[in-house]
Amino acid sequence: MSINNNHNDQKITSAFIDLLRKEGNKALSICLSLNNDDKFKSAIKTITDSEYKTTRYKFEHLLLKDLVKVYNTFALLHNSKSRIPAKVKFILIYLYEKLQGKDLSKTFDIEKLTKIPLSNQFDKNVDLIQELSFFQPKNELKPEYLSTLILSKINSNEFEAIASFLNRIALLMAQADGVVALNEEETLKSISEKINNPKISIENSIYNEVPQNDTLEKVLQELNELIGLEDIKSNVNDLINFLKVQKLREEKGLKTNQTSLHFVFMGPPGTGKTTVARMLGRIFKHLGYLKRGHLVETDRSGMVAGYVGQTAIKADEIITAATDGVLFIDEAYSLSSGGLNDFGSEAIEIILKRMEDLREKLVVVVAGYPDEMEIFIESNPGLQSRFNRYLNFNHYKPEALLDIFKLISEKSDFTLTDDAQEKLFEIITRVYDKRHKGFGNARTMRNLFEKIIERQANRVVSITNITEEILITITEEDIPEILKTVKEICVFEDQEN
Repeated sequence: MSINNNHNDQKITSAFIDLLRKEGNKALSICLSLNNDDKFKSAIKTITDSEYKTTRYKFEHLLLKDLVKVYNTFALLHNSKSRIPAKVKFILIYLYEKLQGKDLSKTFDIEKLTKIPLSNQFDKNVDLIQELSFFQPKNELKPEYLSTLILSKINSNEFEAIASFLNRIALLMAQADGVVALNEEETLKSISEKINNPKISIENSIYNEVPQNDTLEKVLQELNELIGLEDIKSNVNDLINFLKVQKLREEKGLKTNQTSLHFVFMGPPGTGKTTVARMLGRIFKHLGYLKRGHLVETDRSGMVAGYVGQTAIKADEIITAATDGVLFIDEAYSLSSGGLNDFGSEAIEIILKRMEDLREKLVVVVAGYPDEMEIFIESNPGLQSRFNRYLNFNHYKPEALLDIFKLISEKSDFTLTDDAQEKLFEIITRVYDKRHKGFGNARTMRNLFEKIIERQANRVVSITNITEEILITITEEDIPEILKTVKEICVFEDQEN
C-alpha cells in the first residue's frame, strides 16, 4: 500500500497544476485528431443510443463521460459528498474545462486557483458536471469506459495513450488526500481492468474471449473429450503436431513451410462447428500463431448493410475486432447468394483483402451446409486460393446424440433411469431416421432436454416430501410420448429449415 502523509500533497500547487495542464494538453490533442478520423466518426454511431443517432458527438464527449465515471467511482468510497477531497473535485473541474478548450491555469493565477475549491459555487459546478450526460451510449454499454472501448473497436494506435491517461487521472484522485487506502488500491485495480479490457461491441455478432488461466493442455483435453467428431479431432491433432514441429524448426533456424490456417467447416447445425472454431483460436494462441486467440462469431447480418457504403464499414469493423484471433462466419454462402446488385460480394472482397493484409494476425473460418459451401468457395478464385483446409462435420449418430443428452443432464444435475433412457433413445433413433439436412443435432437435444425437465417439474411439484434424489431423477414418466414427440420435433425443424 502506497502511503504519503505529507499534508502539502493535499494542496493545489503550481507543480500539480502544471501536471494537470500537461495531461490535459495531451488528451485534448488526441481528441482533436480522432475527431477527423473517418473510422472513429463511423464507429461512434454504432455505440450510440438509437434515439441520439443524429447528435454530433466528439471524442471529448466520450472522454469526459469516462472522467466523470472515474470521479464517481472514487466518490462512492466516501460516506458523504463533504468527505470527498477538494483536490479530487478540482481535478474533475480542471479537466472538464480543459477538454472544452479552456485552460484555467491561463485564466487564473495560482493564488486564485487554490481558492477555487473554497468558493460557494465549487460544489455546485461539480454536481452540474456529474449531471451532464455528455454522450448517450447503448444500454448494454453504459457500464463501460467508452473512450477505450471505441478505440479498441477501431484498432486505434491511440488506445494505449488514452488508457494511460485515464489510469493516471484515477491515480491522482486516489492520492488526493495524501494516502492511498486499501479500498482505493482495489478501486484502482478495478478501474484499470475495465479501462484496459473494454467490452467488444459488434452488431449482430458474438465476441468470445479466451478463458483466463487457459493452457494448451486444457484446450486439448476439451477437444479430445468432445462426443463424436473423431475425424475432426484427428485432423486438428495432426495440425497441432505439424505446427509444433514448424515452431521447433524455426527456433533452430531451419526452413519452415508456410501453411494456411483458414478453414472451411462443412456440416449441418448443432454439430460442433462453433465449438471447434473457438478451440482453434485458443490452440493457435498457445502455439504462438495468434496473439489473443479470441473468436468473433458472425454471419451475413453482421457484415452486410442494406445501402451503399455501409457494408465496407461493417465488414471492416468485424474484421478489426477479430484481428489477432479467429473470425467465424456462419452460413457464409449467404454472402454470395444475393444476386448481382447484392452487397454480399463487397463483403467477400473486403474479407479477402484483409486476409492478405493480416496474413499473420487473422484466421478465418467459414461454415455452412456442404453443398452450399462448395458453391460458395468455387464462386470466387480468391476464396479457392485462401481456403485449403476442409473439415466435414457430419450428423451425430443416435448413440452420440444420447451421450450428448446425458452430458447436458449431468451438467444440470439430472440423471436418467434405465427406463427413461430406453424410451428417450427410441425417440432419438426415430428422429435421426427422419432427419433432413437442417436437423439440429446437439441443439435438438438441448430443446428436448428442456421439454423433459419441464415435465419432470410438473410431476414432482406436488410431492410432499421431496428429496434430492427425486429432484435430480428423470423417470420414464417424464419422457414424452414417442410418436407425438418425433412428429413435433421433425415438423418444427422442417419449419425452421
